[in-house]
Amino acid sequence: MPYAHRPLILDADTHMMEHADWLSAFADPDIRPRLVPFAGKDARVRALAADAVARAEARRVDAILRAEAEADFMSMKFKGWHGLGAFDGAERKRANDLMGFGAYLVFPTEAFNQVIAATDPEVLAGGIQALNRGLADFCGADKRMGGVGYLRLAEGPDSALAQVETIAALGLPAVLVDSLPPPGGMGFTHPAYDPVWARIQDLGLAVTLHIGATGAPYEPVPQAVFNNGRETPIHRTGDAPTDAVSYMGMPFEAQVFLSAMIFDGVLERFPRLRIAVVELGASWVVSFLKHLDQSFRAFRRLQDLGHLTLLPSEYLQRQVKVTPFAGEDIGWLLTSGASDMLMFASDYPHHEGTDDPIGRYERTLAGIGEPLRENFYHRNFEALFADRIWW
Repeated sequence: MPYAHRPLILDADTHMMEHADWLSAFADPDIRPRLVPFAGKDARVRALAADAVARAEARRVDAILRAEAEADFMSMKFKGWHGLGAFDGAERKRANDLMGFGAYLVFPTEAFNQVIAATDPEVLAGGIQALNRGLADFCGADKRMGGVGYLRLAEGPDSALAQVETIAALGLPAVLVDSLPPPGGMGFTHPAYDPVWARIQDLGLAVTLHIGATGAPYEPVPQAVFNNGRETPIHRTGDAPTDAVSYMGMPFEAQVFLSAMIFDGVLERFPRLRIAVVELGASWVVSFLKHLDQSFRAFRRLQDLGHLTLLPSEYLQRQVKVTPFAGEDIGWLLTSGASDMLMFASDYPHHEGTDDPIGRYERTLAGIGEPLRENFYHRNFEALFADRIWW
């Protein structure tokens, strides 16, 4: 019996957990020896991944070990690299069967940090190409999996447009973008980027923002904040915040990106462009809807906003989807303005997804009718890919 508790659930946030040799296997020969080493200097992470690879090999030839892992695949001891199908596509297909969802959006993890840590532009470009090739290969094991290719907008509109074509040719249905332009760079809402947004729209690709898209270590607030006379929280190399203040800062860059896309008219010019904000929480969305409209009222006489034909909040509700964390009050969110925005996310096999995301979501859905449940569990995901159904 699968983990899914209803006939159709579409999962907007899953991951693959790349091991030490994974990225090199998909890189061009001249790029391969120049890639940033896996996990940098973190011997603990390398040992953890190596142990997971060894255990996966053992499962492959030992039916008893395989059965034990399948029986307990959602438990916290089988998460991260040790998750069933964390890096092996064939085994992941089996894990997908056990979860029982109809589609899975798949993001990279550790290899992404390898790629964006590159300082040589040629290695960076080659690493991005290898990452997207490898993700397409992994997802090719199961048509329910849709990989999210990395689109680095900061390289400029011409490069970004070429990257979009490569991602689409690989069959990946979504792109992960950098939220903010580099210091001194061109804003992503500049008219020069219009051909990029137009092409993404025409191809039916979803644009995604995701936690950790700036690389490791993940720092959503300045480190000086923690020079406060108190014990400083330990900030690991991963993309999960380790303290309450960092948690509060998580959606900031996404809010800036979305605000620019709305006020600068990108979502007006490209009404079929769809954006998913993934693994950045959702409790902020309701107040953000109000904040956008308040900003419009405050500044419409001070700057030219006449190109907007809708209220800012209406663009957000029309074109943006958001994944909540397991445990957030999605019942309240669904009835407070986010009914067309929330999507189910398991975060498998990451630990943040917990051992029972469905159970945690369901605890807040008492009294919520079936139409809103359908929105959360599958309809909003379907709307995100309305022009590119790939599962």
